[in-house]
Amino acid sequence: MADSLHILNGDSTLQLFKQTTIEGETFVWREVLAEGPVHSNFNSEDFWNQRRAFITQSFDTTAEQYNQDVYLPFKKLSSQLSQYSEIVLWFEYDLFCQINMMALIQYLGEKREPGQQISLVCSGKIDDSEKLYGLGELNPKQLADQLQQKLKLNTREFEFAKDVYQAYCSANPNNLFTYTIMPSDEFPYLSDALNAHFRRFPNSISGLSEIEQTIVDLATEGVDNHHKLIGRMLRWQKYYGFGDLQYFNTLSSLKGLFTDYEKLKIKTEPELSSAIQNLDRNMILGGASLAKWQFDPTSEELIPSASA
Repeated sequence: MADSLHILNGDSTLQLFKQTTIEGETFVWREVLAEGPVHSNFNSEDFWNQRRAFITQSFDTTAEQYNQDVYLPFKKLSSQLSQYSEIVLWFEYDLFCQINMMALIQYLGEKREPGQQISLVCSGKIDDSEKLYGLGELNPKQLADQLQQKLKLNTREFEFAKDVYQAYCSANPNNLFTYTIMPSDEFPYLSDALNAHFRRFPNSISGLSEIEQTIVDLATEGVDNHHKLIGRMLRWQKYYGFGDLQYFNTLSSLKGLFTDYEKLKIKTEPELSSAIQNLDRNMILGGASLAKWQFDPTSEELIPSASA
């Protein structure tokens, strides 16, 4: 077996990784499983066909580009996993990373060879402050120090990740509820990330998700420039971990709420409430439909929507 393979959460981490003395090969995971539908049979052709269709429909890319950047590199990697004595996953505390992380952990748990070690580095709390740190916020020495604190994964963690991943892919998102109220020493950031996932569903009172409501609030406060608003969203988020593309897509989906979309002028009542009711909810997160589930802010769980 070769020595180590480091699976990184993004290209920015790769650039920082190159500045360290950490040995081993690297691979960048470029999927975003926290967005759109996700098939329960990870790495199957059904999984990849579903993801390719979603990414090409939702972002400015082609099927060929997706294959080149994501599909083919991972298929090649999956055929070479047995070559490594240790595989280290590098991810962060937010929803974006936690879903990707769970998917890969359950997959590697199924594919690992006898004697092969699978380990995890998950950044978040690294000092006495309340701040949670992403990998890209660390300096090369801090990144190397994180490796010394890696978690060596065993059967319990693999089974746990499999259960979480399958629950995320389920049509009933409340299958995840147990993991929001059951703290995990091995995965300390998962509960908060899944709670953020729940708040992506329309609020049963306002009809808007937390992200949508924040966009509306910022526009109501007078933010009248798209780029400024997205910048505020990126600074506002804590457990989402999304990039500007996700927020631009959400803003675009809310066009019907504005009297002047270019200047971000929000409609007033009763037109605003009517526009909210007419928002397109034809979207799947994991396995659950936004049209069929709502977030109940009182119980902080998902309930079937009245129209389901």
